[in-house]
Amino acid sequence: MARTPKPSSALASTAGNAPAPTLPAMMMFQLYRAWSAGNPIFTRLCEGRFNITRREWRILAIACMHSALTGAALAQAVGLDGARCSRAVSSLCEKGLLKRTRDTRDTRVIHVSVTELGLQRYEAMMPIVVSLNAEIFQDLNSAEMVALSSMLERITSRADAMLESNVVKERARRNR
Repeated sequence: MARTPKPSSALASTAGNAPAPTLPAMMMFQLYRAWSAGNPIFTRLCEGRFNITRREWRILAIACMHSALTGAALAQAVGLDGARCSRAVSSLCEKGLLKRTRDTRDTRVIHVSVTELGLQRYEAMMPIVVSLNAEIFQDLNSAEMVALSSMLERITSRADAMLESNVVKERARRNR
């Protein structure tokens, strides 16, 4: 039997006797569950069939959209911090899928670009990723897809603004 936690005064509903929200009812948890349901499919594809991680796939796919990007621009485009992006780029360079070159005018700047092998890997993977995406979202019609995309963009913008405004002051401590 599931136990419903007692609401704290901060969580108490203003609608009188309405029950306190539960984690499964919260949209962020539902988004996480949807992502978690689809993630293993793409992980199997990337790691099992193509020997790259999901993070590496994201970087490769974004890099294929540009002739060259700086490391910082690539990190921003894929939504990663610089260190994680740099490690994944290093791995992709070791696999021969990306290459780094120094800027001729400013040697502090590194440009990341796709190799021929990287482009071949992307071209082999992308149709499968498109097909899997279509299958996952097949129960939504085109208007729902447009609406969902718009809603997700607004949610992302709101979350970015909240993070920027430091709505939660504490910092994550991952090494506990």
